[in-house]
Amino acid sequence: MRRAYLLIAILALAIAAFLPNGAASANQLRTPGLSIFVINAPKDLELFIQYRNNALPEPLEMQRTSRYWETYYNYYYQRLPGRFDEDFIGAKLIVRSSQYSYELPIARDPEMHVDKRLMTLDLKQGTLVYGEPAWRAPLSVAGRVMLTLVLEGAVFFLFGMRDKLSWIGFFILNLIIHSFLSSLLAHPIEVKSDSFMLVFYIVGVILMEAGIYYFTFKEVELSAKALLLALIANLLGFSLGGWIMPYFPE
Repeated sequence: MRRAYLLIAILALAIAAFLPNGAASANQLRTPGLSIFVINAPKDLELFIQYRNNALPEPLEMQRTSRYWETYYNYYYQRLPGRFDEDFIGAKLIVRSSQYSYELPIARDPEMHVDKRLMTLDLKQGTLVYGEPAWRAPLSVAGRVMLTLVLEGAVFFLFGMRDKLSWIGFFILNLIIHSFLSSLLAHPIEVKSDSFMLVFYIVGVILMEAGIYYFTFKEVELSAKALLLALIANLLGFSLGGWIMPYFPE
C-alpha cells in the first residue's frame, strides 16, 4: 500500500508539471466584463476595444489568456470617470495581426449579462457574435471526464484490478457518473448550500461505487477494499481534478 501511495504522489507531481504558469494572477481571480473566444487565434493577434465616447486617447487592449486548445481575450471593467463600460453601446472591436486587420461593431448584449459576456470571434469569416460554438461545451465536458478517468484509473490499477470485465465496468460506471457530474457542476460553487450539495454528491458517488465494486468486481468482491478503492479513487479525482479543472476551458 505504501508503494501505491507513492505512485499516486508521483502521478500528481507529474500532472502538476504540465500545468500552465501564472495561474494565480490577479485578473484570473476577477470576472471579465467581456470575454471573446477566438477560433484558431494566431500568436500575434491583438484585440482592442474602442468606445464611441472614450475619454482615453488610445483603445483599450484586451488581455490574452490561453487554456490548452482555447484562446480568450478578456476585458476587465475600468474604474474610470464616466463609466462608459456598462453596455458597450457604440463600441467596436479592433482586430490586429500580421494576417488580419479590421474593425467590428460590438452589438448590444441581447440577454443583458452585465456580470459576464461571452462572444465568439471567427477571424476568417470576420464575424463577432454572442455565445459560443455548439461544439465547445461538449468538448470541454469530455476533456474533464477523461481527466477524471485517468486519475481514478491509476488508483484502480494500483489496487491490483486486472480483470478485463472489471475495467469495462469501471469505465462505463465512471463515464456515466462523471459525465453527469461535469454537466451538473458546470457552474462555480458560489453559496454555502451549493458546497453542502457538492459534499452530498461526492459521498453519494463514493457509496454507490463502493457498493457496485463490492458485489460485482471479483478482485474486491465482498471485501472492505471495495470501499477503500472507491474512497481513494474519488477523493483523488475530486481533489486533483478540482485543482486542475480551472486550467481547462470553462
